[in-house]
Amino acid sequence: MNLNLKGKTAIIGGSSKGLGKACAVSLAREGVNVVICARNVEALKITEMEIEAHGVETLALTADMSVADDNRRIVSATIEKFGGVDILINNSGGPKPGTFREVSEDDMDEAYNSVLKYNIRMINLCLPYMEKKGWGRIINIASVSVKEPLPNIVLSNIFRSAVVSYAKTISRDLIPKGITVNTVCPGYFKTDRITQLINRGAEAENISVEEYERRAIEDFPHKRYMDPMELGEMVCYLCSDQARSVTGTTIQIDGGLVSGLL
Repeated sequence: MNLNLKGKTAIIGGSSKGLGKACAVSLAREGVNVVICARNVEALKITEMEIEAHGVETLALTADMSVADDNRRIVSATIEKFGGVDILINNSGGPKPGTFREVSEDDMDEAYNSVLKYNIRMINLCLPYMEKKGWGRIINIASVSVKEPLPNIVLSNIFRSAVVSYAKTISRDLIPKGITVNTVCPGYFKTDRITQLINRGAEAENISVEEYERRAIEDFPHKRYMDPMELGEMVCYLCSDQARSVTGTTIQIDGGLVSGLL
């Protein structure tokens, strides 16, 4: 299937590794020029070289996605290099874990800035360029917690759900302009972070990594951690012309983990 994305330009947050990197690689395979952003300079350089191997142009920017000046710098540098922005993938790390009794007001402010405010700011910065072209794709990477709140991550439950609400609210205003906005909700993927946790858990219990992972996935309906590229491929579809009428949706990629109907 030709997704008709060749020559488009995408900004992808948190894209030096994990799910953000998978989105960047998947889009690059379709001929999309990508702007990758992250705080880790070395990881960013490695990812930049991997993406360039697909024959597209890249721009690697060291940035903290929760900082307003960094957000503005990312968009400004993108416009300077590519002349516009067609695709925005909002992706950031999860806020501090904890129950509602354990998180402080400062924790709440930090989560607001790094999740909800970052998403809204980046959308507002990119929209004028999408509206000018009459074409745009906005995809927020959230969590299955927006479908089924998870224990001990009250801040993620609050602010990622707010991202979904904002996306749904603006989607009807944007679709007449050729711009779609959707949210993708990952379950358990085999990212570097998960691999670290598996190794640490296996060491703590003095068992093999294979045994620890086997126990961890026992309650997963499909009995495995997912490959980040599975999410990247879904994001590519949502960016395509074929998905031009898909907007305001919240799509989970969880291997059947969430029990809810919607």
